[in-house]
Amino acid sequence: MKKFVSFAFLLGLLTSFAFLPSCGKEDKDTSSEEETASSAESSEQAESSAEESAEPVPDENTSFIWNELYADADAGLASAQDIYNAKYYYNGGQNDNYSQDPAEGDAKFIFCGKEAARFVNVADGYMITIPVSEVTGDFSLSENRSKLFADDAVITISKEDQNPYPNTADGWDIYFTEWLTARIGDLNFLSANNIMRTTQSKTYTDLIEGYEVTEYDMYIKLPKEIERPYYNIAIIRKNGDYKNCYLVVMKSAAKVNDKFNAMIGSMAFIDSVGESANHVGQYDLIIPEYWSDETKAYYNKLMNNDVPDWGFFYAGNDQAYIDWLQGEEGIDYQPEIFMTYLHIGWYNDLSYLDLDFVTKNAGGNGFDGKPVLNLTYQFTTTNNSIAGFSPMFDILRGNYDDHFRKLAQDIKAYGKPVIFRLNNEMNTDWTSYCGMVTLLDPDIFIMTWQRLYNIFIEEGVDNTIWVFNPIKITCPYCDWGAYLTYFPGVEYVQMLGLTDYETGNGNLTSFKTMYTEVYEQYITQFDNYPWMIGEFACGAGGAKQYDWGSSSYKDTVLGRTEAGQAAWLEQMFICFSKSNEEGYEFANEIKAAVWFSANDYANVGGKDYITNYYNIDDKLDLTIAKFKEWLPKIHEND
Repeated sequence: MKKFVSFAFLLGLLTSFAFLPSCGKEDKDTSSEEETASSAESSEQAESSAEESAEPVPDENTSFIWNELYADADAGLASAQDIYNAKYYYNGGQNDNYSQDPAEGDAKFIFCGKEAARFVNVADGYMITIPVSEVTGDFSLSENRSKLFADDAVITISKEDQNPYPNTADGWDIYFTEWLTARIGDLNFLSANNIMRTTQSKTYTDLIEGYEVTEYDMYIKLPKEIERPYYNIAIIRKNGDYKNCYLVVMKSAAKVNDKFNAMIGSMAFIDSVGESANHVGQYDLIIPEYWSDETKAYYNKLMNNDVPDWGFFYAGNDQAYIDWLQGEEGIDYQPEIFMTYLHIGWYNDLSYLDLDFVTKNAGGNGFDGKPVLNLTYQFTTTNNSIAGFSPMFDILRGNYDDHFRKLAQDIKAYGKPVIFRLNNEMNTDWTSYCGMVTLLDPDIFIMTWQRLYNIFIEEGVDNTIWVFNPIKITCPYCDWGAYLTYFPGVEYVQMLGLTDYETGNGNLTSFKTMYTEVYEQYITQFDNYPWMIGEFACGAGGAKQYDWGSSSYKDTVLGRTEAGQAAWLEQMFICFSKSNEEGYEFANEIKAAVWFSANDYANVGGKDYITNYYNIDDKLDLTIAKFKEWLPKIHEND
């Protein structure tokens, strides 16, 4: 077999030879260190120049995965001979076995040419051309979205099939206007957040044959600390299909509207082969080395709990109510956890941690008989209205850094361990930090979380246990905003929070059924982490109940299901008492639980009515009796 030596290698070799000392001249060294360094640099430059001028060679692996259906001749990707780097991603990772059958798993291809790359999502049945020659992918959350990296742009593509509305034009209109474009299509919202449209939104019927495409192009103004302030979004729906669509979100460092439009126009569809899935597996648990000894000790205690430490959120943080509920007329028990909320503020008035209040009601370390502080902190200045201003973009801009430093300093001054539950229920449509607010991009949630975390580190905060707390059912129903797309990363989270309520307005679903479902949802990724129920409750029946058939509220009897609430509560405590038994594995994962002792209300005809009766008060004798009986019982062996 003949062996070919590259010109670059030969040139480098010959250049090296030229600077070897001559034979028989051992007593003379005519080259200085500077000349040697210079010759080496010249050699490297020559080799680099030769490599750059060499004609690229088609990737021989392309033939294993190429299909003529994947071609995009307009982009110079007409055949396998136009592909110089063929990447095969299989079940979340780049695959060296090009003969692996895509039908057996989750396959993605990236075909890189001279000036463009063709991404083929085999499992989801689509293709798109990216107008740069080098593209990489992250398909760890392939069930929810594919993520592509191209120069200074990040592109996410999701196949959306969660629309709950009828397969009609009216059904699509509700989904499209309420859950996809409610904020990105709202000029008042964009203006309130210093975001401008770089072009008018436009709907195309001829960009992709047989599909309707709506595009939005935006720019986050004042982007000094924002790496990619330009956003291009496309919603792609097949004609006649009112249930499903594709969502493409691209953020970039420069304005690329025309390129984005051409990229969307390159999209084509093929039969799906295999199935997209998430491949993150078990998240590693990283226990911070910087934690204080007290925080480490408390965390270790949580990890080893057989029954959960108990806490309440007390309606309105009313001190008289707190004292009553813990007293003899209430549950006659001091909970292990004290939970309170704190927002960035109320419009322009910023909020600060009340150290006197939390020290009076908490101040514990998990071992001294005092409650441990559970602080739920939310990025909102409007009590989670999503219609106007959201602080998320100003957080990206760094406008709240000084305020966050004050929060960090106050928590550091508090000194005792803090369960820090940040931005709970982000995978919803009712929080100021949800994905609908952040331009359909959960990465903004991640960036703001990491920004606050890093500020805490800079300020030397060593007593916060950070809790990631999605809600059980993602709403809006979607793939792009599913809970895992918001996960900030293993370096930034030490605890999983859970949220699931029994509203009390119908046949009550048991705690075991509800939280077995929660367990099954999270166990694959979070078995390493201690879990806490960040907030939950079973209702006792509201005075009004929403009727979906008539789209109106109907009258009911307040407190009508108190007996059911009390029975539900007892069954919950029985689950915790059996946490080490077979069939109750879900209960053993839960190391802390916080009852949300505050009611839900609806304004009907100008008057507020209770819709979900969760508040533990003197009208709920049966429920209070169960708390009095069971809280000491499950903790008697602590």
